Amino acid sequence: MTVRAAPPRGVSDRPASLIPHMSAPHVVRALGRLALAAVPLWLIGSFATSSTIAPSIRAVIVAVSVLALIAPAEGLLVVALLTPFGDLVAIGMMAPLRFAEALVVAFLAGWLLRPAFRRTIGPSPPATITYSAWGVAAIVLASSAVQALQLRATAPGIWSTGVWMLSHTYFEIIGDPFGVVTGARLLEGIGLSAAAIALLRTKPMLANWIPEALGIGCVLATISSLLLWQGIAFPAILARHALIGSRFSALVGDVNAAGSYFALLLCMAAGMFARERGSKRMAWAAVGASALIGLWLSASRSATAAAVVVIATAVIWVATRHVSRVRRLGLIVIAMAAILVATLAQERRIENDPLYRGAGFRTQFAGTGYRMIRARPWFGIGIGQYYPTSPLFLTPQLAWAYGGENAHDYFLQVAAEIGLVGLVAWVGLVAGIGGLVARALVRAPGDDRLIGLAAGVTAFLLTCITGHPLLVSEVAYPFWIAAGLLVVLVSPVALDARANPQLGRGSTTLRIVFAAGVALLFVSLPLRAHEAPFHVRHTREIEGLYGWEDGPDGRRYRWTEPFASVFVEGNPPWVVIPVRAPVGERGYVPTEVSVSVDGDKARRWPVGYEWRTIRVELPPTKFPVLGFRRINIRTEPTRRLADPPGTSARVVGVQMGEPVVP
Repeated sequence: MTVRAAPPRGVSDRPASLIPHMSAPHVVRALGRLALAAVPLWLIGSFATSSTIAPSIRAVIVAVSVLALIAPAEGLLVVALLTPFGDLVAIGMMAPLRFAEALVVAFLAGWLLRPAFRRTIGPSPPATITYSAWGVAAIVLASSAVQALQLRATAPGIWSTGVWMLSHTYFEIIGDPFGVVTGARLLEGIGLSAAAIALLRTKPMLANWIPEALGIGCVLATISSLLLWQGIAFPAILARHALIGSRFSALVGDVNAAGSYFALLLCMAAGMFARERGSKRMAWAAVGASALIGLWLSASRSATAAAVVVIATAVIWVATRHVSRVRRLGLIVIAMAAILVATLAQERRIENDPLYRGAGFRTQFAGTGYRMIRARPWFGIGIGQYYPTSPLFLTPQLAWAYGGENAHDYFLQVAAEIGLVGLVAWVGLVAGIGGLVARALVRAPGDDRLIGLAAGVTAFLLTCITGHPLLVSEVAYPFWIAAGLLVVLVSPVALDARANPQLGRGSTTLRIVFAAGVALLFVSLPLRAHEAPFHVRHTREIEGLYGWEDGPDGRRYRWTEPFASVFVEGNPPWVVIPVRAPVGERGYVPTEVSVSVDGDKARRWPVGYEWRTIRVELPPTKFPVLGFRRINIRTEPTRRLADPPGTSARVVGVQMGEPVVP
């Protein structure tokens, strides 16, 4: 008599049938996938029936969705290959849409619609990572809901228009009044990582195919930048490049984000080069060379520094694999410290260079983010609202240069937009993956693919400290796919996630705590929707104005700093500002005042000893929800004002009276 061993728990030894057995958990999982697929399906359906988009583009998007339904692994490879070129395709087809996002949503719609009844055996990320990801998703959705409720109460016209656009022309939206587009980009990225994790369980060869797809995209991206370097590109890209100067990126307009992309691919290619042999090694050498050229053309200091730091660390890690752990960690710490000190010294020198246009900008951006966090510390100012709200928090110099701008620090932007609660969830997700990577590298110190991929993801995240590449779809989506692959490579294998409370869904207590937190989050929506709108904070760090003084003629005025701002309520067609430049310590010096609105091109006025009025015409606002207009002023030259003994001299621009609006 032959005795067969019992199959592992959760795995059936019965032959597979055409119609799989559907237990209660399977049914719940299938219904959950259908619920998640509802919104992507609606968006793809409305896109497919749109009359404003070329049939060829609609056919491509629908084809990706069908491919994801029939062969999801191949669909993921198509997304990995094509998303970096979403901007190029849209410009080339003269289609005003977010093509990369349409590709991703089409893939997610098809993949989620595909039933997943079979219990899979494979890597299972720890519950901390799973719940951190779901926590970020819940906080983002709640933030968008709060903004929608606020707009419905305060600006019903904007609300109704926004709802219609989200339902019918989502991929063509330019503005983002509810923060839905920004939030969706983050949720779509997490969804891509989840898809990569799930598909790698059923098709392990994706661990090689995904890097290959990303590598081919890297080569093509570098070729497009080289062509731009030679003046060969679509007219819109040439016009965009004319505003950048000597830095080249045909892939996206944000050259620093392009640098982050190439740093990621450079490290990944180095790892695959060390792993492969023969012709494949030569192919990966070509990918690495293309990434290096792309990084050089982007001239991104932060991306270059991040790549140098992580590659040096990886080289030391590999070279010292037979050295004791204490000595090994000591060498890595010393090398990283030396590189970071040299990098910070270079950054400090550039920041303090008075001839550098962005001197001191990093510090001012940090101050802007901290002011936003103080305004709404727990749940933030709203997902996607950093840029449109920034004119109320920027320093005068930043407002004069940009009008409105992002944080130049993605972690700070997350904290400002979804609060400290959202930051904890986001950091928990990143730290959870980092902990897995560290443990995996200790177990397998010679896994070159793992080392290269971990180095690339780390380099990309390091650039998020000084930039915001995750706000650029064409760069963010490849990162999320690579991150999903990394999670699979470092996660422990579980036959049944329920057998280990540290894997999969986690313990019952953790599930209860998470469910309670999500319930409280959504119960708080009505209270958060009634929060008072933002108002101007009349402080010197924001306005660049000293206190009111009385002149000898009885006229009240305020001294401006070299950069200053005037806020007017509402949206008037013009504003009149009285100014004058009194005689300084060295007598009369010709003074010029430059005025800009919303970061547009400045207009100049000469200002003399006598009072004169400057009439500033206000164009249509770029920030309609604020309820304020910000007029930014720069004075050249400045002067030092002698103050009473015991006080430091003030650097001032001109005297400014009370602005007049119609």
